[in-house]
Amino acid sequence: MRKKKLWTSLTLAGFLVTSSVSAQEPLKKVRIAYPDNTICCLPLIAALQWKIFEANGLQAEIIQIRSQIAYPALSSGEVQYVAGVGPASVSATLRGMPSRAVWFATEELIYSLMARPEFQNVKDLRNKKIGLTGIGGTSHVSLQVALEAVGENPKNFVYIGLGGSQQLAALEAGTIEAALLSPPALYFAKKRGFRDLLDVGSRVKMPLGGLTVMVSTLRNRSDELKRVIKSLQSAKQEILKSREKSVALTSSFLKLDRDVAEDTYVVYRKTVSGNGIPTHEGIDQIIKSLQAAGQFTDRKVMFDEVADDRIAKEVAKELGYKVQ
Repeated sequence: MRKKKLWTSLTLAGFLVTSSVSAQEPLKKVRIAYPDNTICCLPLIAALQWKIFEANGLQAEIIQIRSQIAYPALSSGEVQYVAGVGPASVSATLRGMPSRAVWFATEELIYSLMARPEFQNVKDLRNKKIGLTGIGGTSHVSLQVALEAVGENPKNFVYIGLGGSQQLAALEAGTIEAALLSPPALYFAKKRGFRDLLDVGSRVKMPLGGLTVMVSTLRNRSDELKRVIKSLQSAKQEILKSREKSVALTSSFLKLDRDVAEDTYVVYRKTVSGNGIPTHEGIDQIIKSLQAAGQFTDRKVMFDEVADDRIAKEVAKELGYKVQ
């Protein structure tokens, strides 16, 4: 498959394209795929915009690719890193891709099921179309688990894969009856009168965002991987510490008005705390969500089969976190 069929390079608002190369010491080039222009990718964008990658000796190129394509691209070497950990990445690993989750961006989902005003409850959405950012990914699987938690059969609903920027427009146009949204689209939907029928984040505890790499990268390029993780975790620290700078970045990256960017930052800040080390609990939740959706029900999956926390622990210690 030719490269141009796999992805589109990020060109929005100067969010880059690539970092500059030091004249004295060439930076190590890395290519990182990310799923969508959503709040879960803020540490990646911050590391790029604030030149944290460069400070760690890296020339980073970030490329927007849907999860269905990102992991084949990772496996083939077209990209070296995927900025995501969730059902899609873990499923790819369990289906035979030699990859591991190595860093968590957040430890909690921020999703709600928003419906057109005429729908009063989740039951009313049976056999109706629900927009998701990706079939088989975190949004899809977490919604299925949440539906089961409130006594609904996930098979009674129709799921439509849409880009993050398309969901609200499709909801307004009536081409879908509901959508699973996260900030800032969640705020826009509420302001426009759409009804919040199900808080998915409160019912499904799993990471949102992170970093997945091939086992060969862990073995052969561990120093480079450590620099990538350190860049992302340092960016996350800076987001927590620097409100004004982070709100400005959120506004620019997600194309939000200042007040909406402020609200989005407040919610995001509650979920982004943590040292970035992949947790057994988080991985277990991903496995449970996949099994609840009917996948890998015939096997017991161990943490080490899908995750490797060693380098994230090294980085956390260097950045001053207490690590057991």
